[in-house]
Amino acid sequence: MYDDIEIVERKDVNVKDALLIEGFPSVGMVSSIVANYLIKTLNMEYIGSVRSRHFQPTAIISDGVPMPPVRIYAGQPIEKKGCICERLVVVTSEFPPPAELIQPLADKILAWSKEKGIKTMISIEGIVNAGKSHEEHTTYAIASTPAARKHLENRNIEPLKNGIITGISGVLLHEAERKGRDVICLLSDANPQLPDARAAARLIEILDGFLPKIKLDPQPLIREAERLESQVKEAITQAGTMNAPAGREQQVMYG
Repeated sequence: MYDDIEIVERKDVNVKDALLIEGFPSVGMVSSIVANYLIKTLNMEYIGSVRSRHFQPTAIISDGVPMPPVRIYAGQPIEKKGCICERLVVVTSEFPPPAELIQPLADKILAWSKEKGIKTMISIEGIVNAGKSHEEHTTYAIASTPAARKHLENRNIEPLKNGIITGISGVLLHEAERKGRDVICLLSDANPQLPDARAAARLIEILDGFLPKIKLDPQPLIREAERLESQVKEAITQAGTMNAPAGREQQVMYG
């Protein structure tokens, strides 16, 4: 029933030894924010899509161009010396796939990446912050193989020892462990109520460490987070004023 997933390549790009970033929606839209930041900042090229009749029947409009809900982008070649890869590839969507589609979709991404010679994948996730302040927010990581875990050494990331990772990221991890494929999942505490650009910025800082030949500046995301937080505070203040008791409003109005 769910075997109709296909990857359609619009352009033949050599992605051998690329690093694939998976950015399907997660808590705080962290994955989608990171993916879109990379695509725009690095001027990545739209090279293909993932198709299925079970995906959201939607077109994403970008700069006047309609695009499918699951897209693949590729960056320019990178000098590999000191770097984890020779190119960056991003698979992203604004819509979570139906639960029944997650396993076959993860299988397709793993199969396509192997066919293309992509050795390492990084999955981006947000996790519920359970009321922590920004200063208390933590980033975590887990990897599927000993080789992938070596990439996490000497980095300021807390290893995830116990827990549950759902969705595409979870399936990619356990399938990669079974198949001996290198998959890393980077996670950050995030606000589940709003798009959390600040959490995305923390993960961009970590990605920057994997890609020393590319300068990834998290400051634009931090500024976006501050702007959004200011708007939310203003909206809450306005809502509080509008919901004030009538008697109190009259006292203010008429002194």
